[in-house]
Amino acid sequence: MDANAALESKSQSDEPRYRVGMVARLTGLSAHTIRMWERRYDAVTPRRTPAGGRLYTDRDVARLALLKDLVDLGHSIGGIAQLPDEALERSIALHASGSDQPSRRIIGQRDRFLNYIENLDVASAEQLTARAAATLEPKVFINELVGPILRELGDRWEAGELRVVHEHIASSILRSLIIAITRTYGGSQPGRQRVLVATPQGERHEFGALMASLVAAVHRARVVYLGTDLPADEIRYAAEQLQSQLVLMSIVQLPSNETRQCVQELEKTLPFRSQLLVGGAGGARLTLERAKYLGDFVELEDLVTGS
Repeated sequence: MDANAALESKSQSDEPRYRVGMVARLTGLSAHTIRMWERRYDAVTPRRTPAGGRLYTDRDVARLALLKDLVDLGHSIGGIAQLPDEALERSIALHASGSDQPSRRIIGQRDRFLNYIENLDVASAEQLTARAAATLEPKVFINELVGPILRELGDRWEAGELRVVHEHIASSILRSLIIAITRTYGGSQPGRQRVLVATPQGERHEFGALMASLVAAVHRARVVYLGTDLPADEIRYAAEQLQSQLVLMSIVQLPSNETRQCVQELEKTLPFRSQLLVGGAGGARLTLERAKYLGDFVELEDLVTGS
């Protein structure tokens, strides 16, 4: 784990948002271990809901991930649980070898994930990606881990090195994790941008849409992910009912004539307050009027944050 990325990217929010089950999933620790580290070693101090349930902040999750990394490296939890975050970070750094260690570590994570998938080791693949999501900056998680994994899966499947079952298992793991993280970040607080994400009818490739949902959510947008293969009229209806300010469609392999027809219909029928955004390789081939093409996630970040 890149300790600097873990602490810096997570320090922006001390809002208690995670229940113990989600923390277990994100860190790779069991719920029992998390509770034991709290009671016995005061490793973290979660907030409490009115009903007494535990709630953890981004900082708590990052700290627990650091502690687990050090325990995995041979440290005793009793000897490190009371150390400040900076000391934990320095200890992690002592185990690193070279300034490019984070990049090598991410490459190693990708390789291990693909190896787990090849061997149908679902549990290990789930734990690896969950911990990566908890410790990597969202943009790094998407651009350096998930994106390359998806491309490698596609290449290996086309080369006959992987079966359909391997692709389905990997997609299911990544899909579930991205949706869970998106829901965790995406709240209902007033004043946030309302973002609707879908793919048009006939388009079943959803990872571009899923990753766009995650990018918008981590920038505090109120995201509703509708899924794939939706007729234009259904997207329009949802945008009206939800009063969405941004409507994002991801288009990858839908034929140009079908894509053009769907986009043109939405350009005519979407409420004026809803800005239509089109992303993906399919969108790049279109001549747009009212809609805007998104070439990368940076443009989406700017629109969501108003920068």
